[in-house]
Amino acid sequence: MVTANTNRAPRQILFVDDDPGFLEVAKETFQILSDGGWVIHCASNPENALDTLKRQRMDLAIVDMNMPLLDGIQFLKLLGKRYSDLKKVTLTGYATEEKRTQCLANGAELVIEKPNTPDGFKSVFAMLDDLVSWTPQQGFQGVLRRVGLQDVIQMECLGRNSSILQVHNEHVLGRIYIEDGNIIHATGGKLTGEAGLQRLLALPGGSFELVPFEQPPERTIEGQWEFLLMEAARVIDEKAAKAEPAAPETPAAPKPASTHVLETLICSGTGEPLYQAECADANSRVMLLAKIAQQGAQLASLLPLGNFDRLEMQFPDERIIAQTRPDRLVFVRTNTQPTSS
Repeated sequence: MVTANTNRAPRQILFVDDDPGFLEVAKETFQILSDGGWVIHCASNPENALDTLKRQRMDLAIVDMNMPLLDGIQFLKLLGKRYSDLKKVTLTGYATEEKRTQCLANGAELVIEKPNTPDGFKSVFAMLDDLVSWTPQQGFQGVLRRVGLQDVIQMECLGRNSSILQVHNEHVLGRIYIEDGNIIHATGGKLTGEAGLQRLLALPGGSFELVPFEQPPERTIEGQWEFLLMEAARVIDEKAAKAEPAAPETPAAPKPASTHVLETLICSGTGEPLYQAECADANSRVMLLAKIAQQGAQLASLLPLGNFDRLEMQFPDERIIAQTRPDRLVFVRTNTQPTSS
């Protein structure tokens, strides 16, 4: 049986659905699966849901996409304005890609199809329980559609950092553990180790959060991070090739882009070069990093939301990523080229 961790305060969960039969089944099933870890509140419409939220702080709201009068997307917007810290999930019997995109853009962490079998309820519960257990922390956040997951991993490894990269989209929740610049463990859905890492790297989109490091429950990955990323890319390419039958009559699609590191510089916090590769003018790079660190400190004093220790500069064919921390300065310049056949 899938059960929640009962060594914590019960999670307050709100289900909003105009189908009373589904609400009854969901409440009974998830209470059993949570083993007392969830307190489930049900609302048959947005008005009742808002009344419940006034009386009780919720950890998670699970909203049906198709409701009369005020549909799920409109209700997500309303919840985002009134309860910005509330985690939200959209549940639906059928969702088009357009609807999924709208839900995610309006604050839903996940868009999940309604379960209709015991195994389906178990899978959805595991996903929701993992989501509601994540504690928001200060850190680097982003969206996978705009920032490459491999870029973030590369940045952490080059900087010899220790961190956890939490990744999720509507289908998968996962974590990548990086210790002293080495990938030591990964989970992607039910997969762990290199298989879990490859699953996360293959995601077409989603969100990620870089949070402070803590030791994983086990160490499942060894080897250099460069090799791990290259192996993951190879596996992804092989799967894509098998999934797409050849079509000689159709013009070949553009080859996917791959990232090539053009220049790397790693310095101590005082600007002393520790490692460099293809760096023609290290002094100018150190001066740039020092200026970024100075500006970041000023921004942090004006807007106390955390440390401004990363800067990304995007050009048509190149990208520069700079990281400035008290003990480490990192400069990486990459370009994007089509992969060779």
